[in-house]
Amino acid sequence: MTSSLTQQSAPFGATPQSAPLGATRTPAISSSGISAQLVRLLPPSGCPGQPLWVPPNEVQRWEQLGFGRAPIPAADLELSWQPAVQESGGLIPIELLLNPRLTPPNAVTLDWGDGRTETLPWPAAADGNARLQHSYAGRSDYTVQVELSGNGITASLLVSLAGCPIWQPEPIPPPPTGGGGSRWFNGDGPPGTIAAAAPGDYYLDGISGAFYLLED
Repeated sequence: MTSSLTQQSAPFGATPQSAPLGATRTPAISSSGISAQLVRLLPPSGCPGQPLWVPPNEVQRWEQLGFGRAPIPAADLELSWQPAVQESGGLIPIELLLNPRLTPPNAVTLDWGDGRTETLPWPAAADGNARLQHSYAGRSDYTVQVELSGNGITASLLVSLAGCPIWQPEPIPPPPTGGGGSRWFNGDGPPGTIAAAAPGDYYLDGISGAFYLLED
């Protein structure tokens, strides 16, 4: 998870600080400080993607696609995955994201579910998370098991490489408030060129969960 929102250049300037009331991000998983006006959702079991924040009026549409509400307080260790680089030599690479709620350990032991087990030093990023890559030989379902050194915290994650037909829903327009955006757009990543957008519309980054208010 990223620790802050960054402004992106586009035909309509994206200003995260002008997002709808309550549309804020937390820098890491925590059991407090989460805005009551946003709901944190986890990707469907086995599917790629990271947790995202959505307003309450959109939760039902995401849940219909298999997204689930993140536990409160957050789990001690949260796992997610996404495709890594392009496939090469018949191998299928993925990137595993490890998001601990507490202080990261010195090492982590991984069972990738394909017969390979390894212990690696914790590759801490600026946000305290870890990103590890692994390549699978075939498209199947794999269960990744992770154990943090020192504290015995464990977590598991289903990685479905055989297929995961999940599509992001079109956001529901927010109720009229007498001002602000009138339409919602979404996509994978920060907003780029959106031909149909107008100043005051909203944009949801489906990967990071960041909200943007589009301007001239």
